Amino acid sequence: MKLGSIKRTLIIAALAVVIIMPALSCGRAASCLKTARKSGATTGQVNVPVNANNASNLGSLEFELVYNPGILQPESVAKGELADNAMIDFSFARSGRVWVAMVDSNGLSGSGSLAIITFRRVGSGQTAATLTLENVRAYNATTLIDIVTGTTAGSLTTPPAINFAH
Repeated sequence: MKLGSIKRTLIIAALAVVIIMPALSCGRAASCLKTARKSGATTGQVNVPVNANNASNLGSLEFELVYNPGILQPESVAKGELADNAMIDFSFARSGRVWVAMVDSNGLSGSGSLAIITFRRVGSGQTAATLTLENVRAYNATTLIDIVTGTTAGSLTTPPAINFAH
């Protein structure tokens, strides 16, 4: 078995573990994953990038972006610039939650967008939309050891954040 094949197998196994493991407790922030409003009319589409700041060898990541379904409806999820080579999966199966998981056997490092979640605004012109990140699980690409995370709540204008401890 080649080293590349073993590494891919380990990353896929880590992603499976990520999906099964319970949420991790908060830790000290060494890098930050956050969402920020990219566009924001009171009707129409809103693109919400989920960004990583100073990620280091992030092999797999799973999170849920929680939103008010009376204000926003998800339409799509696309890879962000930092996750260009990652495999990504997502689900809108639970109302009020967008589940996103990604894996990259080379490890994601640096700052930039991981995923772009496109919402359609619904309701009667409400502009405040609280966004929180929950059930965050992150693992190192080389060691497959979990990266302790913590989150802070936000909105489309004040982003929620996931803080990674290295």
